Amino acid sequence: MGEILTERRLEPDAAETDRCGACRRCLDVCPTDAFPAPYELDARRCISYLTIEHDGPIPRALRKPIGNRIYGCDDCLAVCPWNKFAHAAAEAKLQARADLEAPRLADLLVLDDAGFRALFSGSPIKRIGRDRFLRNVLIAAGNSADPSLVPHIAARLGDTDAVVRATAVWALRLLLPQAEAVSCLQDLRAAETDARVLAEFEGVS
Repeated sequence: MGEILTERRLEPDAAETDRCGACRRCLDVCPTDAFPAPYELDARRCISYLTIEHDGPIPRALRKPIGNRIYGCDDCLAVCPWNKFAHAAAEAKLQARADLEAPRLADLLVLDDAGFRALFSGSPIKRIGRDRFLRNVLIAAGNSADPSLVPHIAARLGDTDAVVRATAVWALRLLLPQAEAVSCLQDLRAAETDARVLAEFEGVS
């Protein structure tokens, strides 16, 4: 994307031909309802924006709809009838890496910065950084209904990044019964000073 700054008067292009007709597959498939109306996108609700570009905590109401998506979404592109004419890219750098096709959440939750950089070297995922990536993984873990992930999530309660700690609190509250969540989180709550983390303790007494 880019922009041109000029004082010259520019004639607008003619309107593009409407090729969608009555189709609304992209609107209906979007997990977070990011399309408020045809031809309109609310990027603040788009999973690709939230998991890649958005810095800071992801709004609580959008975390469950994100499901197990860690980096991007593209459901709207997958259901678009026009994309049946698309061809797979031949460029080697654009091919999927076998080691990144179905990574285990448990393995991703233990990544430190060096491990993150090594695993995603040469991948666009590296651009978002380890902290933002772990935030996304914790949301997927919270949505997983897999209690075996609890120890890995609990380890992130002491993370140096406040958003990672906050998302770990949210994920544990989903996977643990209320009493266990209170017990697991009480030490962190007593020592925590960051408002973003403290906000996640709402409902945990």
